[in-house]
Amino acid sequence: MSAKPGEEETSYVFPAYDGEFVVKPRLDLRILFIEPTTRCNLRCEMCFKQHWTDREGDMEWDLFEKVLGEAAKFPRLEAIVFGGIGEPTVHPRISEMIGRASGMGFKTYVTTNGLFLNSSEMLELVEMGLTGIYFSVDYMPFLETHLQHASSSVVLERIKNIAEWRAEHRSEKPFLGVQVVVTKHNYKYLPELVKLLKNHGVDEVLVSNLIPVHHSARDMIVYDGSVNMEPVVEELERLASRGVRLRLSLFSLKTERRCFFDEARSTVVRWDGEVSPCYRFLHSYKEYVFGREKQINHYSFGNVKDKGLDEIWMSREYTRFRFITRNYYYPSCTDCWLRDSCDFVRSSDVDCWANQPSCGDCLWARNLIQCPIPI
Repeated sequence: MSAKPGEEETSYVFPAYDGEFVVKPRLDLRILFIEPTTRCNLRCEMCFKQHWTDREGDMEWDLFEKVLGEAAKFPRLEAIVFGGIGEPTVHPRISEMIGRASGMGFKTYVTTNGLFLNSSEMLELVEMGLTGIYFSVDYMPFLETHLQHASSSVVLERIKNIAEWRAEHRSEKPFLGVQVVVTKHNYKYLPELVKLLKNHGVDEVLVSNLIPVHHSARDMIVYDGSVNMEPVVEELERLASRGVRLRLSLFSLKTERRCFFDEARSTVVRWDGEVSPCYRFLHSYKEYVFGREKQINHYSFGNVKDKGLDEIWMSREYTRFRFITRNYYYPSCTDCWLRDSCDFVRSSDVDCWANQPSCGDCLWARNLIQCPIPI
């Protein structure tokens, strides 16, 4: 990919075992994730924010305006996703945020639990230019547990109302996506839930797995061989062949690694301006990788309060990180035979190949966990 007019030619030399790599970064950011707030109207036990020590906050309007100004520097930027670890719709100016970003010509998406705003209020966001909505629905209406994201019957009704409005107005917007997090509580009902979502007008269902962030949830995963997922997957694949758009995670550990977040040329700006490469490094918390406790620490390549987003993206450090992750030049910690006695796997700070931060234990890269990326 050659530089376009207005793009400066930058190159870095990174040493290798028996040579060196010359890497030429580009202003090729395609999807910008913005975290408007870390506040939420729910307290779901499965959520990261219930088990971290980070302070909460809302993105200030001046900072948001600066982020949008920085976004305009990227000629290939297509979409802005209002997400992060919090409920974006509780930000008091989320409607204005969507309107400003949409007015600049970007596709705009929001991730939501679907409970803070009612159907009419969500449609007001669509009138502001919103392209799509990703809801969280984990359970059939009759199957309620303390782990769930939200009261599914209420969310399903709101999805149905929006889909009916879309049909009445013969509009392609908003795109309706749903993310489902699979646990031992709900895996048997996945095919039934997917059919229900399709009947409610959902365009895409993203099926992800649970990443435990508290020791009490370690036994709730279904990708450790404790559950026979094959019949469920076969039924889901049959549904996909009949027109249901599914993005299905894996349900067992495989050798291949793919970072869809990086492949989509994405980055995240946190509510306070810190720029992280993905959701995994957006905050500090504990996670449990196949039952093994791991400390994940927030990692930032810079703050847009102090530097331009283009400067951060094109920096040597961030360029090296993207080169490493894109080519998977990092150890495979999850299935390493030394993992139970290795100090490196205790945190995400560094790995045995001297990468900082480390993606060696990342379950997103194993396609066990997925993010709602508009692709």
